[in-house]
Amino acid sequence: MNGFSRKPTGLPPEVSSFIEGAEKRTEQPPAPVEPRELPWNAPGVRGDLIKTFNIRLPEPYHLKLAYIAEHTPHSMHNFCMDVLKSAIDAEIEGLTGKRSKS
Repeated sequence: MNGFSRKPTGLPPEVSSFIEGAEKRTEQPPAPVEPRELPWNAPGVRGDLIKTFNIRLPEPYHLKLAYIAEHTPHSMHNFCMDVLKSAIDAEIEGLTGKRSKS
């Protein structure tokens, strides 16, 4: 025997309805962000202004990047820029549902 003498009672109706309401899910995707709200579309943002961003790579990846630069026409910087800009645009398109203007 487990020591319980009676069956537990149900929850009060207001608690049950609260729980049922909390479990309902809507399957609507979030609304895409409006272009005017995106920081790269703000007035005064310049495409010709270059900003610096340093990246820390584990040594094996730094050596791989150097290998790519030695065996292709790309410099380490140009290779990273091409790959990174494409990845950023793809991620932005996934987040906003709109193609990013380069």
